[in-house]
Amino acid sequence: MTLDSAQLAQIDDTLTAGDGKRAEFQIARLLRGELPPEERAQLLLRRARARLLSNRPDEALEDLQTAHALAPALWESSSTQELLADAYFSRFELAPLGFAERADADHARQIYQSIAERDPTYPNLGWVMYQWGRVLLSENKVREAAEKFQEALLKPSTVARLTALCYERLGFIHLVDERDPATALSFFSRAANTYPAGEASGWLVRLHLLRSRALREQNNYDQALQAAQIALATADSSEPDYRATLTDAHLALGEILASIPGREREATEHLLQFLQHSRRPQGVDVTWSRVHEILGDLWFRLERYEHAIEAYHTALSFNPYHPWEIMLHYQIARSHYRLREYEKAIATVEHMLEIAESEQQPITDYRVYAVLANAHFALEHYADAFTAYQQALALAPPNAENLDKLQTYCKFSQELAERR
Repeated sequence: MTLDSAQLAQIDDTLTAGDGKRAEFQIARLLRGELPPEERAQLLLRRARARLLSNRPDEALEDLQTAHALAPALWESSSTQELLADAYFSRFELAPLGFAERADADHARQIYQSIAERDPTYPNLGWVMYQWGRVLLSENKVREAAEKFQEALLKPSTVARLTALCYERLGFIHLVDERDPATALSFFSRAANTYPAGEASGWLVRLHLLRSRALREQNNYDQALQAAQIALATADSSEPDYRATLTDAHLALGEILASIPGREREATEHLLQFLQHSRRPQGVDVTWSRVHEILGDLWFRLERYEHAIEAYHTALSFNPYHPWEIMLHYQIARSHYRLREYEKAIATVEHMLEIAESEQQPITDYRVYAVLANAHFALEHYADAFTAYQQALALAPPNAENLDKLQTYCKFSQELAERR
């Protein structure tokens, strides 16, 4: 049995369309037959591409090594080396947090550089330069990465969406590293305008979310909200990354709406959708901690104090080293006080003070002592209330909110303590 050009062309068309699963099915059927080593190697190289589309770089690397053993002559071709570099870089990017091997990214960079130097007329050199730039960006070599993205725009490529990809990365650099949201938005607009029709919509979802982020940097919350809404509407349930893009869009909408007064209920709905569609982390997760922290603030503003307490505790459970741990406990204490759970409010503030003392970070916010004092006063612990009010007044600035009220209750608690 031998392969004809039509069979390989059909597989190539399927891969170009981004349908790795169908391509693997086509390849598996052909691999069942008896094939010459070089033709078998050709199929394995295509299966490696299919497996990269499905985010399985280890399996792609296995196919590449087998193809190398079957047909060594194919190994040094620029297309095979490009595929090898893509597999190494994909394995680096997809590794779990803390388990990425820098050597994989270094190996990929060396291969991309080698292709560019020895084959300057390679038909897909634009993609090689783009990937080289992405590796440099992962090394925090921002200026060099930007140069590679600019070079990629001028080189030939078989990847139809490459121009859009380069503009998106340049916009990302201006947004995150240059702190220049206006220039970033200009690049994002070019990316959207040059992205080919019919390509996967998941990439567009992320582009609109970056636009939303840039607009928020400009304090343009109305347009930022519109961009995030477009992102959500763009998500396509038929695509494999639908769940990831959906959760990203709900998170962005929840964060934006949380900053707009009067939109608390909508914000909570989007954040709850994010939690519902996301996989619950097994351990520490800063994003989930942040989401629950925002939910706590939203529930507090909606006077749903039981929900607020639960959300704040959950935020601390997902990030035990939360940089604002003391302030979250303060919010918990305030919530207990609003529920008239005065003993719990006192216990929470005392726990805060213990944490602050152990970390040698004295609490200087007068409002913490005001909550403690009010809770003691409500329980008729007037001596303790007087002490706490004194501490609050000692820390309060001259323009502190409710300063007159604190002074009045300080005097009342002193008088009531003395009567007893």
